[in-house]
Amino acid sequence: MVHVFKNFPLDFHANAVPAAKAAICAGEQDAKLFWELHDWLFANQATWQSAGDAAGQFRAQAVALGADGAKYDACVADAATQAAIDKDMQEATALGVRGTPAFFLSVMEGGKPVGDAKPLSGALPFAQFSGVIDGLLNR
Repeated sequence: MVHVFKNFPLDFHANAVPAAKAAICAGEQDAKLFWELHDWLFANQATWQSAGDAAGQFRAQAVALGADGAKYDACVADAATQAAIDKDMQEATALGVRGTPAFFLSVMEGGKPVGDAKPLSGALPFAQFSGVIDGLLNR
């Protein structure tokens, strides 16, 4: 199984881009930090989604998880970080993504997808994923 995470911060969430930058910048130091901050971001959305100090909360949590503050700050300020988010969004838009979460499932052979990927959009129950997976495996 290959799992690829792409950023798609929705523009109607004021702190979505800073949250994406935070996860990217923690993850640049250690992939484990990306997922730990990712999980924290989703678990604590209610406390930061409309907060005026969200970027500060993100930094504090990244540092608490073990990120180097100076490296984190440099990454957040780097135009390449925003460019990476923009690239992810362009790719997603080209694939027809309009919201999150969005998934594309396919069978892999030799590290390459076989056939067309099957899109799933939204926070769906496991049964829907299972049905698509079973269909892909049984073709």
